[in-house]
Amino acid sequence: MTKRWVSPILATMLTMSVILSGCGAASDSASTSASKESEKPKQEAKSDKVTIKMAMWDVNASFIDFLTAKVKEYSKVESNVNVEVEAFKSDGDYLKAMKVRLSANEMPDFFELKPNFINDFKSELLPLDDLSTTAKNKYAKKYAVDGKVLAMPTVQFPEMVYYHPSIFKELGLTVPTTWSQFLDVLNKIKENKKYIPYAMGGKDSWPDYPFNEFMHHLTSGDESYLSNLATQEHPFSEGTPFYKAYSKIETLYNAKVMGPDPLGVSWDQATGLFESKKAVVVAAGLWYLDTYLSKVGNTDDLAAFPMPVRDSETDPLTVMTFTDHFYAINKNSKHTDAVKKFMEWFYSPAVHQEYVDKVKLGAVIDGVTANVPFLNDFYKNNKITPFLYVPGNQKYTDLINATQLDWKNIGQDMMSGKKLSDISKQLEDKWGKAREAKK
Repeated sequence: MTKRWVSPILATMLTMSVILSGCGAASDSASTSASKESEKPKQEAKSDKVTIKMAMWDVNASFIDFLTAKVKEYSKVESNVNVEVEAFKSDGDYLKAMKVRLSANEMPDFFELKPNFINDFKSELLPLDDLSTTAKNKYAKKYAVDGKVLAMPTVQFPEMVYYHPSIFKELGLTVPTTWSQFLDVLNKIKENKKYIPYAMGGKDSWPDYPFNEFMHHLTSGDESYLSNLATQEHPFSEGTPFYKAYSKIETLYNAKVMGPDPLGVSWDQATGLFESKKAVVVAAGLWYLDTYLSKVGNTDDLAAFPMPVRDSETDPLTVMTFTDHFYAINKNSKHTDAVKKFMEWFYSPAVHQEYVDKVKLGAVIDGVTANVPFLNDFYKNNKITPFLYVPGNQKYTDLINATQLDWKNIGQDMMSGKKLSDISKQLEDKWGKAREAKK
């Protein structure tokens, strides 16, 4: 009797022991697996919410509103991704803010650059050569740094001189095609005393860039002129492209054709004078067209001609063609894969078409053509030679930073009466010392 019950009980106990032992092994295995899993780098799950911080600037408030609304649409493409836009009204304020964030290691994930900003931030930029959209961008490789594409432009456009055809007709003026003719037109407007010849917002410094930043580059005839400056001992002395161009600029400023106080007028005030036909001429890139339309509503009395830097009509009529509004990815972003996908979408043909149509500038993506009749008329009416703005290399950038050289600030100095001869001597001295220190 006793023996009959002992065997089943013993069997049951042995079975339970095996089960418990198995559970323990499973528990140990799960614990070990969890431990190993915790040692792996944490990867972003597809369902995780991601916020991409994007920084940009634009002088046109309506475009800022457009782009802010546009990038929000990306959440329909990637439901787990939200793009937050921080916008600045000027590239100067933007650059200062980004440099502060750079020093604090707090750069946004996706941010805008001018072509001449790329070298300043290159150590923080993610190479973009593996993106499919890079190969479709007609200008991206032109701005590669050390053989790598670190930022890509969104637009290209010519620089031009805007004017009111009705006033030209009223005063019997013809469109100038040489520098001397340009000065003659402005002086005739001044002599009439009814209008301000040229609308210069010198208070903001940057509006003098068509003269002080671009003219010596154009005069050189060399798209790589800025990089080549770094190899020269005396790039600002008499006989150089700089001195030739700045001599013309000095004559322009000394002619007093920019109103009674060009340094006391901001860009908004200056263009306000132009838009209300109190001023006749203003130079800017095609980007100004959208601002003009937002204020005036039409282009019925607006036309443009190339800045006539040349001395003779037998010389090529070169026009500075600018690629702008580059975007880059912060290589230290926590969401690089997500930002790459966003960038592919941002530069996709459909989105790029909306972008360039809104901003009314030239396209940079293969297969996309901006619908800008004003631009088409400009090219149709003027036989020009495009001249692509290419910023200086790292050596040039280092020298510019060491000498704290700002072409636009020099323009302000010239408008205030500072002589070119003195500017030349100071630049030569600073440049020489900076080059010697870099050896």
